[in-house]
This record gives sequence, structure tokens and C-alpha cells, in this order.
Amino acid sequence: MGTTGDKATLFDPEGNLVASVLKEYETIQPQPVWAEQDPDDWWHAFAESTKELLKISKIDPSDVKAISFSGQMMGCLPVDRHGKPLRRSIIWMDQRSIKQANYILERIGQKEFYKITGNRVSPTYTISKILWVKENEPEIYEKAYKFLQAKDYIILRLTGEYVTDYSDASLAGLMDITKKTWAYELLEELRITTDKLPDLHSSITVAGELDSQIAEEIGLRPGTPIVIGGGDGACAAAGAGVIRPGQAYNYIGASSWISTASDRPLIDPKMRIFNFYHLDPSMLAPTGTMQAAGTSYRWLRDQICWKEVEEAKEKGIDPYQVMDSEAEKVEPGAGKVIFLPYLMGERAPWWNPNARGVFFGLALGHERRNMIRAVLEGITFNLRIIMDVFEEQGIIIENMRVIGGGAKGRLWREIMANIYGKRIMVLKYLIEATSLGAAIAAGIGAKLYKDFSVAERLNTVVDTSDPDPKLHEKYEKLYQFFKKLYLTLEPLFDELASIDI
Repeated sequence: MGTTGDKATLFDPEGNLVASVLKEYETIQPQPVWAEQDPDDWWHAFAESTKELLKISKIDPSDVKAISFSGQMMGCLPVDRHGKPLRRSIIWMDQRSIKQANYILERIGQKEFYKITGNRVSPTYTISKILWVKENEPEIYEKAYKFLQAKDYIILRLTGEYVTDYSDASLAGLMDITKKTWAYELLEELRITTDKLPDLHSSITVAGELDSQIAEEIGLRPGTPIVIGGGDGACAAAGAGVIRPGQAYNYIGASSWISTASDRPLIDPKMRIFNFYHLDPSMLAPTGTMQAAGTSYRWLRDQICWKEVEEAKEKGIDPYQVMDSEAEKVEPGAGKVIFLPYLMGERAPWWNPNARGVFFGLALGHERRNMIRAVLEGITFNLRIIMDVFEEQGIIIENMRVIGGGAKGRLWREIMANIYGKRIMVLKYLIEATSLGAAIAAGIGAKLYKDFSVAERLNTVVDTSDPDPKLHEKYEKLYQFFKKLYLTLEPLFDELASIDI
């Protein structure tokens, strides 16, 4: 259950992708920073994608051993005692609850909230959104029986059970990350009624069996086990085979993150990373997310690389292939052009909404290709800072698995290897890793698999990029300069934001 739509994916027990169907739904924006989705749209997309999946795969419904979910996180959907939605869901990207986030800061404090939940205070978290509903729609808050995430609403429709898993609960800002329970004292201080939260379970728990009436509607077998699954970040970790301490993966999409597996929360003194539970209930998935990774490269394509786009059109290939080939003509270091990838402010590592994008060091002799390479390097420098935060916390990362659309580019993988100083491991499933993680949860819940070690067998390493020691040394100098450049500009970003024009 993603942001743009619902992808129904079918795997066999050996991890082979049988079929996949995407049904899109809209995001409604009643006001500039608001973002909502209609749960009826979720249900319709789920039902239609499931029916189509069975049709194109020609699989007998009785052969489907279990169903599980990966879901968009940090949402807020109030439902009544009959499971009926009381309003549209306020989704993860919605920023309306800034006032409520500030209230949490006043009542609890940033450091205390981070210590309890493993997360910073933010208007994106469910906890702030529940407070917004309570303050602005009190009649809905009073009627609300439970507040649910996207996947939990579909599970409710399938089984009649009000449940959630540790991964979604922890990234909602509602959970005590150490005790693995709802954060009762914190919620009491904020006057959030804990009875309005669903039952907490591990991601591999069978929530119930598929209701016979619903089974008929979507074409599946009545009684099929419904395994809870987890948030998309937790599913991606499992699907990428990051299942033991020290393993890590880097997702490269519109945004990008580095995540690892840990048997304890990583409570960073500078609060640069956040924590949520892994699909494996004994593990956590500490994560650092940057805002504009692939988004920066797309911006460059759309605003500056018109020539490369034209060439790609003539050759019938992806513009990014042409951009990559241009960047390869430039020596590592991009001719000392440095790009700060803060086109949308920044989350990890700086948590500064006022940060902005910068090309630094441009000279008359530079060409567009220098800028292309600088963008790839700048994004990777920022991700290197996030990686270093984990190592500061005692997590020794031996190599880095990569997933997501950006991981398809060989040049970018080589840049990552040389900036990180780590072997980059390309997986069989780059795009479907998140779906595979949910399938693994389904398989463990249905007793098809013993444990999460199966992930390494199902999503194998198909290619690697190793660091060149000389290039790593060269990039190290630019990496130190990259950090210095941001810190030098930081007060100027704030000053620029304060200028009224």
C-alpha cells in the first residue's frame, strides 16, 4: 500500500516473482501542505489489483498460502466501532500539525521524546496528527474507536481485527522503543487515549483468516491466513536481506535512506537518525533519510539537461543513461564542483528545513557534464555522513546493499563504492525488494519459512562494485570539504529564509 497506489505482487516459495499489478489512487490536497487519501480508494485498489493478479498469473486461489502487507507509514485514519472511516486518512507527507508538534516539544521536549520513541518530534508523525484531529475535529476524535495505518485498515476489512505491528507503531511516534509497548506515560501527558490505538503485534503474527464474504469479492480462498506485515521501510530492510547487526542497505529513489539492522535502538546524541522496528520483532531498523536524492537528479534532467534529453529521445533510451555517460567523461571529483543536494531542505543528517541546493566552485571552463557528476557525488557525500553516524554508534558496516531505481546506474554505484569505501552489492530485486519483504513475513507467519535468514537466499547478490583505494582517498578530501561547506553556509540558509521579499 504505497503513496501512489497499491501494488499486488505474487511470489512463489523460492522467491521468484510470478506477477505484479499496480492500481493507482489519488492524493487529495485540500490546502497547500495537507495531503489526504480516501480509504475507499485503498480498498478498491486492493480488491482490483488482487483480482487482476490472480487473472494474469493463472494461479488457483487455493494455492495462495498467505497474504501480507507493506504499507505507507505515519498516517492517521480514525474509524468507528464498526470499522467505518470517519474522515479521509491524513497521510505521511501532510504537514498541517506543526502547532501540535510544537505542543509536544513544550510538554515533552525534543530529547526526552527522542529517548522514549527513538524519533524526533515532527508534524509528519501520527502522534501529531492525532492531536490535530483532537483539537480541530473533536467530534471525530470522540467517535474514533481506533486510529489505523493504511495496511491496518485493509487487514480490518479482511479479518475484522483492529491490529498494527511494531514497525508502524514505532514510526508513528506512539511507542516506547525500548519497552516495545505503547508509550503510556507520554501519551497520558499528551492526553491521547490509548484505548483508541489498535492491538500491538509482531509483523509475522497471523491477524486472522480471510472472511468468506470478502474472499468471494476479491477471488481468494476463504480462510487464507492474513499476516500483518509492516511499514514499507521495515519490509524493504527484510527484502534487501538486512537481517543481522552490521548489515546495511541504501535505498535510492526520489528520496534516499541508509538503514541497518540492530538488536538495540540507536539513540544518537545529535538525533540525526530515527528508529523503528524491523519485521523481525527482535530487531530494529535504525535509519537516516535524505529528502532529495533521485529528485535532485530528476531536477537536473528537467531544468538543465535538455540536450541529453533530446539525445535520449533520438536514440530511444532513458535520458539518465545519456547523463551518466556524460558524467563518466569527467574525472572523479567533478573538477572540484560541489553540489549540496538540499532542494527540499534536509532531514538526515542536518534536520534543517531552511537548507537549500548549491553548486559551489563553478568556473568558466566547466561544462554541464561537471554538474551532472557533481550532483551524483553530492547526493552520495550526504549519504556518507548518514553512514558515518551508524559507525559512530558502533555499527560496523562491512558492505552496502543497494535497492531502488537509482541503484540501476553502474556509475552511481561506483561513486558510492569510492565515497563510502565499501563494497556495493546489487540485489536481484531492486524495485520489488519491499514487496519481497512483505512476502517473507507472510511465509514466516504461515510457517513456510523458519525465520528471516531466508531473505538472503531469496534476494541474492547479482553484481558488486568495489572501492578503488586511490579514488577513496581523493574523495575523502572532498567529503571533508563538503561537510565544511554546509556548516559554513548553515547560518546563511537561515538568514535567507528570514528575508521578507
